[in-house]
Amino acid sequence: MGRNGRFINALGAVVKNSVRMEADHFRLDLSREETQRLFGNHVELIEVETTSYCNRTCSFCPNNFIDRHSKELPMPEHSWQAILEGLSEVDYEGTFVWSRYSEPLSERRIVDRIREVREAAPRSRICINSNGDYLDADYLSELERTGLDRLWIDLYIPDDEGYDLEVATNYYNKFLKRIERTGTVTATHPELACRISSPQLGIVSHVRNVTVMKAMDMSDRGGLVQIARETSRVAPSYRPQKHLVIDWVGSIVVCCQLRSDSPTHKTAVVGKIGVDGVGLTDAYVRLAKWREGLRSYGPKPGACSACNVSEYESNRFTRVLSRFLGDTASATSGFFRTALRPLTGKKQRY
Repeated sequence: MGRNGRFINALGAVVKNSVRMEADHFRLDLSREETQRLFGNHVELIEVETTSYCNRTCSFCPNNFIDRHSKELPMPEHSWQAILEGLSEVDYEGTFVWSRYSEPLSERRIVDRIREVREAAPRSRICINSNGDYLDADYLSELERTGLDRLWIDLYIPDDEGYDLEVATNYYNKFLKRIERTGTVTATHPELACRISSPQLGIVSHVRNVTVMKAMDMSDRGGLVQIARETSRVAPSYRPQKHLVIDWVGSIVVCCQLRSDSPTHKTAVVGKIGVDGVGLTDAYVRLAKWREGLRSYGPKPGACSACNVSEYESNRFTRVLSRFLGDTASATSGFFRTALRPLTGKKQRY
């Protein structure tokens, strides 16, 4: 992306996200009604993991040195039930995705969990991000009957095999044979991307390894991945305004890049869902102080200080615009936010 493209991308992100800010985003003392309204109006994505386990230790992932391999532990039941109750309470219609640092399909209970989410939030979009290692034809057919909407599969090539189209195609074809499906190639650069046949859900597959991840500017996962590009972040981050992230132990984490089992990320954990009366909407309110620190241009706190994800270009125009539109105490800014809000479109569904 050239300089003009980066500027337009930054401008669009600043305007779209700043005009949706409310003073309530930065308050911890909201009433129940205010909490539910704020959550319903702004949360687009809930990202969870319901098992501790991942069967891989990829070089570009903190699981390479943080143990997620030796035990298979489920999310505490009180946390899971609090999530389901919260989804039902707000009639959640955004995206609910299993992702994070575990392998969702290693937990066969995932089939029942999908059905439970569908029952609690019938209007939601339910997705899984998986490495595909546990998938076969029968398992895929079972998932198709659950109410799942999308399955995103990253097929990982070992780093020592390098990366080229021939190698990627070979891995892709072996996967198709294992799940007994056909597929259509949608892109070959910078990685092989494919759409896999299914009458019930959207299945997308990407074939990648560390070579591709570096080419696409891999995340440093809050400073944990040392082979990623180093930076000092000054760009705003709007994720805590739109996303809610819950680790397998029920920990409410500021962002999907961070994790509760890293000592350097402990300050980015704002509580546990299902503990001390903390529900799903309460979890969102607890991100208020982090939203305050991430809302505009300038040095970022804690683990966010070196983040390179969605690192919007910083120039005088974007900085001034961010400060002006993000000033939720200003009547003038409020007028422009109200006027521009209809132009930003509906909430995104991932």
